[in-house]
Amino acid sequence: MTMRGGMAAVLLLWTSLGMAAPPAPAPVPPGAMYRYTDDQGRRVMSPRPSPEAARFGYQIVSRQGVVIRTVPPAPTAAELAEREAAEAVAEARLEQTRRDAELRRLYALPDDAERARDRQITALQLSIDYARNTINQTRGRLDQETARAAQMERRGQAVPDATTKVIDRYSRQIGELERDIEQHEADIEKVRREYQPIIERLQVLVETP
Repeated sequence: MTMRGGMAAVLLLWTSLGMAAPPAPAPVPPGAMYRYTDDQGRRVMSPRPSPEAARFGYQIVSRQGVVIRTVPPAPTAAELAEREAAEAVAEARLEQTRRDAELRRLYALPDDAERARDRQITALQLSIDYARNTINQTRGRLDQETARAAQMERRGQAVPDATTKVIDRYSRQIGELERDIEQHEADIEKVRREYQPIIERLQVLVETP
């Protein structure tokens, strides 16, 4: 195996472990040897790097026996998994810290978040009350127009197109208002769901010294 082939094998080992390739090492003097201990406890000397040397870690030794450089073993799959898990935990903590800072910027106390929630719910409830009041008024007009059309029919008179259109319009308005009420009620539940974790987190932050 040539020097170039040996280094390619080492790089391949690092890549198989899911790691970025290590930086290119500084050139070694002529005649230097790669020294490592294999899994049998045997001391191995090689003029070229190898995947086995990378796996166990090695030393580069000059002709005079002076250690020029020590390279630690490549991390195992378990070590890589542990490192990734630790990094994920650290990232989650950083993200939580960022979110906590944002919460503290918006709300000093849980009560502040509760008041913000209640303001939104109150506004939605006012819209519901307005829609219900409008429905009652519109339904009264609809009943009047429907009764008038029924009287005409009982008398054998044709119901004017204008009356039919008014009845249809009132019916559509009531349907639209009822759908608006359903949407506002859903929005109220959504606001409650969104603010619940915010309030709970603020309570934790307040209780945490």
